[in-house]
Amino acid sequence: MNRIKKKILLLHSSNDLYGASKIFLQIIEILSNQEYEIHVVLPSKGPMDDFFENKINLNYHSLGVFRKKYLNPLGLINRMLTNLKAIKFLSSYIKKNKINLVYTNTSTILAGGIAAKKNKIPSLFHVHEIPVGNKFYQLFSGKMINIYSNKIIAVSNSVKKHWIKYIDGKKIKRIYNGIIFKKTNTINKIERKNDDFVITSIARIIPYKGHSYLIDIANELIKKSNKFKFFVVGDTLSSYASYYESIIKKVRDIGLENQIKFLGFRKDVSKIIQESNLFIHPAISPDPLPTVLFESLYNDLPIVATNLGGAIEILDNGNNGLLIPYNDAKKAANLISDYCNNDKLQQNHLENGKNKLQSNFSPKLFKKNILKEVNEFFLNE
Repeated sequence: MNRIKKKILLLHSSNDLYGASKIFLQIIEILSNQEYEIHVVLPSKGPMDDFFENKINLNYHSLGVFRKKYLNPLGLINRMLTNLKAIKFLSSYIKKNKINLVYTNTSTILAGGIAAKKNKIPSLFHVHEIPVGNKFYQLFSGKMINIYSNKIIAVSNSVKKHWIKYIDGKKIKRIYNGIIFKKTNTINKIERKNDDFVITSIARIIPYKGHSYLIDIANELIKKSNKFKFFVVGDTLSSYASYYESIIKKVRDIGLENQIKFLGFRKDVSKIIQESNLFIHPAISPDPLPTVLFESLYNDLPIVATNLGGAIEILDNGNNGLLIPYNDAKKAANLISDYCNNDKLQQNHLENGKNKLQSNFSPKLFKKNILKEVNEFFLNE
């Protein structure tokens, strides 16, 4: 007798190809290969669509994603109304398609957990965020996720430490992402000599990623030597268009247009990394688990990151890369300048980092851990 497939509804807050979205695609592949019937709801169409196969059921609907821009009276009313519509849509979808589990790949969508509880099915949250700056938002999100979840997966110890203040500790478990790399054609790297010394940053251009701070660091480094050049890879969200313009203006006002190049969103990040001499992640608030650091390690590019969030775990408190302060550009520039001249330390960090990448962040281990958490929902059926 054929076993009836269990049906899982997966929700995500955006349709792009940044870190959390790449993990979302990976989760879909893992679960669909285990004979689960996969249903996906996204807020809109986008670049992820090119990677979906016909074996999943793909739908689009506004999911009432919570972002900081809504933390005002009109914004909160907007989110309340949008979430009511999302809950109604998801609840109807769960009933119609006989969904057995709702998997929400973010802390910024609550409608899925609420709809799951309304239909008396389990809900799993996979949390990638460390929201800071608004205590009410943190408390509200934490309490809601605690109420409307059966399990929570945190992508790093930093994420777990943040959310456990609001969530039952028995529910939350840390599972590191499993990082998959695509092979690229070998290209020539820039020589480490007295020519241009290229420092690359790859991240969505939003405030907490620290692009303004990066410009301050760049300014201090360029005062030391004109050899320093910077590649900034990434685009922004429409809601942060004015912030992006302020970053461009800051570079122009300081007169660094020739030293700092904005490359926009790119699919060939491995090639850009291979053309660079150093990678920098200048976040000014805790970044949960910046997966681009793994790509840098994989491509033998030494890493500099601010001493916050998941970067501390990836760089093992400075054993796998250089940690710099997140609020002192001059000190950071001095540390980076010294690091650029220490090839032996860079190579030592790369070796340590690759060992940690293989032992803690392997796709095989990630798959095993994810399946364990999902399969446990159905063991007694």
